Amino acid sequence: MNTQDFQFFLRVADLGSISQAAKEANIAVSVASQRIQRLENQLRLKLFYRTTRKLSLTEQAKILIEQGRPLLDNFQTLTENLKLQDQKLSGGINITASATFGTQILVQVIAEFLKQHPELLINLDLNDQNVDLIAQGMDLAIRIGKLQDSSFIAKPLSINKRLLCAAPEYLGKFGIPERLEDLQQHRCIVQRHQQGISNTWNFVDHANPNRRLDIHVNGYFITNSGEGIRQASLAGLGISNHSLWHVKNDLDSGKLVHVLPNFMVEPTAIYAVIPDKKLISDKVKVFIEYLQDYFKDF
Repeated sequence: MNTQDFQFFLRVADLGSISQAAKEANIAVSVASQRIQRLENQLRLKLFYRTTRKLSLTEQAKILIEQGRPLLDNFQTLTENLKLQDQKLSGGINITASATFGTQILVQVIAEFLKQHPELLINLDLNDQNVDLIAQGMDLAIRIGKLQDSSFIAKPLSINKRLLCAAPEYLGKFGIPERLEDLQQHRCIVQRHQQGISNTWNFVDHANPNRRLDIHVNGYFITNSGEGIRQASLAGLGISNHSLWHVKNDLDSGKLVHVLPNFMVEPTAIYAVIPDKKLISDKVKVFIEYLQDYFKDF
């Protein structure tokens, strides 16, 4: 099957008009009709019901679009990736990420990537407050949690597991909470974002995984830095809410203790965010694919 004919068929179906699709492709209507006819002959299927006023899809065509469009998209991605494998990547990539995640995780990932593509230059902006991608000329952002700007293109990299923890010093002095409601009586460490202070912590109800439990906590120490929250927790200032990757070593060493282990903090996600899918460069595509592969078992 000619994939270009199939792409043209999809465009005709989207527009509902052979003539409009022909005009968009800058070809004659007769040539457009021939392409549809050729595809029908190859597939041995009738794709359209045609009248002088209306063009409508057959049932077979509807199924073909529903199941065939994703296959074509995957095929195009595959061929593009194969072409990119043989290309030398050069030039620069501007990336922004949180200071905590960037320092602890992302720099090492970038280092391994640059060893494979030594002619690339990566400029990494580390900032716990989200920067304006377009205004700052960023090609890519690594974001964790809920995304604020829905106009951007977000590609999921990994689930971001979270938990509550505190230093043994704090728990020895103020006690160990046993219920979620007990958190409201404890000293908690919370983060300040551009959208406000994160003093409502979200949990998943074990009895009903689709139900979220929200607990409002009192912030006795507030900072806009994720690493600042970790350091405050290590210093015994209170209970904190962390991504697992951020405090795993502290938990393993006993410097921090998992609090309320029977209650699951609602996980978030790690995303690669680009301002515009149409303007994404080959080198950014390759880097995102590298990230997706790296974080698939994170």
